[in-house]
Amino acid sequence: MKHKAQLILLAAVSIALVGITSLYHIFDARPIQLDRQVVAIQIDKGASLNQIADQLYIAGVIRSPVGFKIAAHLLNRTRSFYPGNYSIETGLSNSEAIQALAHAKPAEQTITITEGLRSDEIIGLLSRSLDLDSLKMSMLLTDSSLLALAGPGFNHLEGALFPETYRFLESSDEYTVLHKLVSHFRNKITTDMLVRADTFGFDLYDLITFASLVEKETAREDERRLVSSVYHNRIRIDMLLNCDPTIIYMLVRRGEWDGNIRKRHFSIDDPYNSYMYKGLPPSPIANPGLASIEAALDPEESDYLYFVGKNDGTGAHAFSKTLRSHINKVNRYQRRGNRP
Repeated sequence: MKHKAQLILLAAVSIALVGITSLYHIFDARPIQLDRQVVAIQIDKGASLNQIADQLYIAGVIRSPVGFKIAAHLLNRTRSFYPGNYSIETGLSNSEAIQALAHAKPAEQTITITEGLRSDEIIGLLSRSLDLDSLKMSMLLTDSSLLALAGPGFNHLEGALFPETYRFLESSDEYTVLHKLVSHFRNKITTDMLVRADTFGFDLYDLITFASLVEKETAREDERRLVSSVYHNRIRIDMLLNCDPTIIYMLVRRGEWDGNIRKRHFSIDDPYNSYMYKGLPPSPIANPGLASIEAALDPEESDYLYFVGKNDGTGAHAFSKTLRSHINKVNRYQRRGNRP
């Protein structure tokens, strides 16, 4: 009996040692390395635990993909790994790697989208900064779900890509990035704005189209409401808007913009030619910021019908109530140079 008890004790100790050894390999075993390095690990959206374990193993972070997966299950951390780019040290135990990924903050990139950019310019900026597919993003400008999010009237996302400073995960895909911009746009549009727009006979789409004209005409805070008043006054008396930025947008769409507006461009039969067609252009011509949207809703009280750039390096304009006054100012600032 004594011999049998000893055998049982020995077996129990052996089992315990095997268990301890197994736990060591699951939680604490590390890759055999002479020195440690910091490596970049990218976890894609929807990546499986198998894919993550394989990435860590190939990069030299962990000793065994199998051990990592078992450890993740035992620690109930299989859903703790979020998409993103991580900087992580090699030569970690499975438990250390799990903790590192669970608590590390994915790499982000800050991108500022300035007011007045066209959608193609914004896509160029985003695709370069986040290494995204510009063609795919261009196709998403007419994605039905994104258009529904933008609001009634939108058949293209021009005007709904709100200018702002954003923080994007470096692993963000094309749809996620555009969705963030459009969501921010919708959050900026309030019920009060829509009620005020209705007093001008504008729906949301008209409001953003009008605001885009203001945005492209001036970047000066002290002029936005004056520019807005000019266009509101022209619409009220059924006058052509004669807005040069619509000509530029027309030429960009036609692939004919070379940086200069020429006399022959004003006779092109195109719905964006505001020297030929009355009323607002068919769509926004840029993505306006909040200040231009507010200016569209709150124009200055004025009788101005014309304005011309002063060409003095400040971006300022000279405003006129009559065509004769306007022509005099055009001669002064545009044809004869900027002389006092």
